[in-house]
This record gives sequence, structure tokens and C-alpha cells, in this order.
Amino acid sequence: MNEKNIREQLSKTLIDDPNNYSRIIELSSKLAKFDEENIRFSIDAGVIDRLGSELVARQETAVSELVKNSYDADATRVNIKFENSDEIGGTLYIEDNGTGMNREQLINGFMRISSSSKIHNPVSDLYNRKRAGQKGIGRFAVQRLAEKLTITTQTESDNIALVLSINWNEYSNDLDLNTITNKIFTKNKTKDKGTILKIEGLKDKWSEASIKRIYKYIGDILQPFPLPEIEESLENEFERINIDPGFKVYFSKIVNGRQINIVDDKMMVYNYATAIINGWVDENGYGLYSVESKQFNINEITELSSDPDEDNVPYKYLKKVKFRAYYFIYADGLVPKMQETSIRKLARTQGGIRLYRNGFRVLPYGEANNDWLGLDESVKRRSILPVHSNLNFFGFVELKDNENIFNETSSREGLIETEAVIELKNFVYRSILSSVIKVAEIRNIKIVSGQKQDEDGIYESVEVRIKNIAFTLEELDRELEKETGNIEVQKRRKKKFDQVKREIAELQKAQEEEKEQFLKERSMLRVLSSVGLTIGLFLHEVKDYILNMDNNVSFLIEKLKNDQMILHRLTLLQSNIESFNTYTSYFDSVISQNVSRNIKPIDLKKTINNFWKTIENDLIKNNIKLEEPELFGNYLLTCPMHPSEWSSILFNLFSNSKKAIKRSNNIGKINIECGKFENKLYLKFSDSGDGIKDEIKERIFEEFFTTSSPNSIDKLEINNEFTGTGLGLKIVKDIITSYRGKIFVDEPKESFSTTIYIEIPAATEKELDKYGL
Repeated sequence: MNEKNIREQLSKTLIDDPNNYSRIIELSSKLAKFDEENIRFSIDAGVIDRLGSELVARQETAVSELVKNSYDADATRVNIKFENSDEIGGTLYIEDNGTGMNREQLINGFMRISSSSKIHNPVSDLYNRKRAGQKGIGRFAVQRLAEKLTITTQTESDNIALVLSINWNEYSNDLDLNTITNKIFTKNKTKDKGTILKIEGLKDKWSEASIKRIYKYIGDILQPFPLPEIEESLENEFERINIDPGFKVYFSKIVNGRQINIVDDKMMVYNYATAIINGWVDENGYGLYSVESKQFNINEITELSSDPDEDNVPYKYLKKVKFRAYYFIYADGLVPKMQETSIRKLARTQGGIRLYRNGFRVLPYGEANNDWLGLDESVKRRSILPVHSNLNFFGFVELKDNENIFNETSSREGLIETEAVIELKNFVYRSILSSVIKVAEIRNIKIVSGQKQDEDGIYESVEVRIKNIAFTLEELDRELEKETGNIEVQKRRKKKFDQVKREIAELQKAQEEEKEQFLKERSMLRVLSSVGLTIGLFLHEVKDYILNMDNNVSFLIEKLKNDQMILHRLTLLQSNIESFNTYTSYFDSVISQNVSRNIKPIDLKKTINNFWKTIENDLIKNNIKLEEPELFGNYLLTCPMHPSEWSSILFNLFSNSKKAIKRSNNIGKINIECGKFENKLYLKFSDSGDGIKDEIKERIFEEFFTTSSPNSIDKLEINNEFTGTGLGLKIVKDIITSYRGKIFVDEPKESFSTTIYIEIPAATEKELDKYGL
């Protein structure tokens, strides 16, 4: 079609069918191609599918982005309902009571790729929430989850609701994005305000376990609820207009017409707390804390000075901080026996005091084994006797930090240790311990060693001061300089003090060097143990090839005159030698890598592809199909690791999969999936073997636990199977966890019986710069 014909058709359409906007846009786009002086960007509709795969690789990320959009819309409640989700093709409903969208917001917000609305409006309209959703990710999250989306949305000021339907299958390659239309119409409002997403044709299964996992994932990202101001705690917390009442997410699943609610275990245990501790530091730096206990009729608010020896001294750097801690005493029936075991179990993984900055979680504060407030260390010292370890608390700190006083490290692991952070630790620690002591006094519990009881069995009153945990040598030095008195005495004391500081600095340096050497040695021991296991696997694999080559050579000697048979046997010999050479080259590379102790970011794409090529012939020999690895993302670089560690990880998983497939007599199939979400990389290793029973899913990572050890040497020879040592997955887990990663048995991917899920930190920008990547 030439330019003249297009102009004629466009003119005709504008006159005869002026409301056919799709046809007008199509013809206008074709006409623009004849502009020889100017060229324009065009967008292939297939970009929607690619963006969905690249930006939202995991189910958890996809749903959490949609929940964040509800949070940004000032919703206080979000209902997430899965229907017929045990199989692919189910439906997901996400309903909120937020502000909703009008037509302009729907068109220029949701339907505009790379919208700038969150840049221009960084906080929400009603509750001034800092925007949680990443710019433009929400719509791609829906595309990642399912085939069709229907949005029903209404605002308080409109008298109608808008309905928009999108079929993601229409966004196929080789079509211009602007030629695809989506139907929008109006209907009567079903509620005052809010948005409902109906997401049909789910691409994944959603079991109850996977729903619980995303529930926990979302709960970890967003602060559970806003904490009240000081005056609100004395009156009604939410009497004033526009006080954020909090944000609740409710999950449910419909099975055979019956709705099953997925509950938040942590929110339920709050009801059984022995006491609730609240703390506030106002905008002027003045601190207060309160302790409330219905069981012991305690309801007190007390000032907390930054100086333990002087009242009413404000904190210098700490402003606008609140915290709440639920205190549990597992003794004397203070927690009902029916709940005590489950609460203790939950406390082992979710106990402690978490930290949220501007509504979002800051890691690793409050993670298992993270003692950022020194509570566990205080229990070990036994200077204060009543229980107060991290296991005795569920709580969190709320930082309102619009002035950026509290800044996260470049690796996003914690806050930069400034004086404000030191004061924060000081305030929360002292508030908690002071509250613990108040509860202990009411309970008549011994507080410190040597405390005496009177004739009625009542412990004598003891004044206990919780000293500033940040009272460093430098602060002591400054205090000495302030003192008055004999100048010569001050000089001698100052000289002695400086000598002590130098000696401590030297000792600290020596300890750091010794610690660094110890970590290097420990890392090398792990590497060597990995190499040892890898060599064991190598010897097992080589044994078959050597045996086959030996038989072929013997046969050639005996049957030298038979040309056809010789040709056939030579072909087999050549194939075996090629496989043998591939294995030896691969393991030679692994051993060579161990000559150097240096670590570096590992390119998972390259590593997985090299591994895939190495085992290709072996899989053909064993009649196992290895699907080409699914690699989502371009820069899949791990945190700095030892190069041979991934060889050990992949070969251990592969060895276990081979044995599982052999035991099952199923059609052999292995799948490797790898991608990136946020600042993490993930890997899924799936096989069609005999699966892993629920009762041993946790045990398979224990040392010396194995399901493949034969009962006798005879059986080992008959099976020709590499004997299980019970160390392979233990070493894999040690490698992963040593880099703050995760490994667990996941829900199997479709058409597979087992999926092992691995998560590892991605390389930071600082690390990439350091290694020139």
C-alpha cells in the first residue's frame, strides 16, 4: 500500500467512521513510515511478555507488587482470594478499600508504561504513606501471574465504577503495541471506593503452602501497623483525622466451594503477651517508655533521659522514633500451655525486634540469630536475671526518616553505624530492660545477684541503672577532659589512658587479623571438602567409561578381522573417549580453580551452561532428558564466591537427581531455572525422580543423612550406584548459608516430582566495581 492509498483511507475513515480510533491509529502509524526526514521509536507488543518475565520472575514478587499498589492507594484492608488454584488455570481476586482510580488515573497511570506519577507524588494522598510499589511493575506482575485481567475500580467522588479488561495473550510478537485495544466500560458502583482485580487463567499452581509463603514474604516487607503517638496512647489511638490506621492483608483459598482463611500466626500470638512495651522519642529528642500488663495490673509511662545519671536530658541525634515490643514469659503459666509450644517455635524464627524505616523492613535487624540490641548477650552476662532474650519478644522499631538521618549501607544489609544509630540502640535497649525490671518487681522475681528476701519472702528494693551500651572509650576520654582538679593528676591519668587505648587498639588489630586468617582457613576447608566429594563423584563416573573402553579394546584385539564390528566398536570407543574427555576437562577446571583462594562474583548463566554441556552425554547415556536451562535476566552475578563452589553445588544436585530417577523408573527429566528478583538470585533444580517424602524434607540437609546407602557391598556392586555419604546436601547448604543464602525443598514444578530451591545474594554495585565487572 502506497502513501496515497493510506492517506485516502485515513481521510475516508475520519469522515465515515470517526470513532474507529484503532483504525485511525493503525493508518496514522503506517503513514508516519513515509516520513523520510524524521524517524520514531516503535514498540513490539511482545515487550509486555518479556518485561513480565524479566522484572517479575517469582510468584511472591508478583503478588507483593499488587499488594504494594493497594498500600499506595491508602487501603487499610486487602483481601486476596485464590479460587481453583491447586491446578493451573485458577482465578485470583485482589480487593482493596483504597481510594480507587478515576478514568484519568486509569489511563495515564496504570495503562501508561513507565508512568511518572509516583515520581511526582512520592507519598499517598490520605495517610502520607511513602510509595511502596516500584514504578510500573504492578501491571507486569499481573501479566506474570495469569492470562487475563479485569479491573473494577471506583472513587469516592464518582457515582459510577470503571471496568477494564485486558487479555495478555493479545500482546504477541510482530504487532505494534499501540494497535492493541482493551475494552473499558462503566457500571453501577458496588461499594464506596476501592479496586478489585480479577486475575484469570493463573499460570502457576498455588497450594496452601505457597500461599503461606507469600503471606510471610509480604509480612516481612511492610510494617505490621503504625504505632501511635504519645498522646494517642493515652486516649483513642485513631480519633484524629488522617491518622494512618494501618494496613492488613488477608489471604484465603476456596476449595470445593468452602473458603479457607490463611491466618497470620504472629498477629494471633500478640494476644498472649505478658506485657506490652512502647517507646517514643519526640521531635526534640526527649524519650518516654511505657509498660502495660493486664495480668499484673501495670500501666506506667516513664521518662527516659539520654544520660542515665541525669534526668530530662534529650537525645542529641535521635528524633521521631517509636517502638513496640510484646514481652513473653514462658513460666508460671503466664502463657497458656496450649499456645506456649507454638509461640516458642515461632519465636525461634520470627522473635526479636525488627526495624522499619519509612514503613519498610531493614534487614538483618530481627532476623534469627541477629542480636543487634545485645539482648542475648545481656542474658549471657547475667547482670540482669529476669528473662529478656530475643526469644522473649516480638516487636519492631518505627523510624520516620524523611531527613535521611538513618541511611542503609551500600549492600542494603543494615544501617550505617552513626551516632544516631548508637543512640537508637541505647534507647530501645534501656527501655526494654527497664520495663522487664518493672514486671519482675511486681512478680517478686530476683533481679540481680545478691538481692536479699525479707521475712515475708519479698525481695528488697534494688535501684538498677541500665548503663548506656554505647559508652565507648572515646566518650570516656571526653568525660575525663571535662573533669577539674590537679592538672598533674589529669596528665598522668591521660597518659595512662592513652597507653591503654593503644594496647586495646593493637589487641583489636591482632584479633581482626586472627579472625580473618581463621575465616580463610575455614573457607578453604569447606572448599577442600567440596573438592573431595566432587572427586568421589568423578571417580564413580569415570569407572563406567574406563570399563567400557577396556571392553572395547579387548573386543578389538579378539575380533580384529571383522571389519563391520570393528567400525561399530570404534564408534562406541570414540563416543566413550569423548565423554571421558569432557568429564576430565570439567574436573580439571574445578581442581585448577582451587589453586587460588580468591573469590569473585560468579556468572550463573555461564556456570550453568558449562555444566549443562558437561553432563549432556551422560544424560543421553542414562536416557534422561535435560531441558535447556531457563535463564531469566542478563546479569546473573552472585556475591563474591569461590569458583569451585558452584561446581560442587550443581554436581551434587545432579547426582541426587540421577539416583532418584533411577529408583523411580519414571521417564527421566531434569530442569534448571535461574533468575533474579530484587537483590537476590534464585535457582530451581527439578527432576522427575521418586520425590522426597514430607517427613524427611528438612532432614536431607543434615550431615550423614542419606537415602542412597546400600545395605551391603554386594548390593552396591549390583546397582553400580555411587554410595551416599550423607554429606553432599549438607555441604551444599553450608556453602549457600555461608553467603546468607537459602536452600529448601520447594513445591515441585509442573510435571516434576522434586524441586530444590536456592537463593543467594546478587553482587552489589560496589562488588561489581571492585572486581571490574
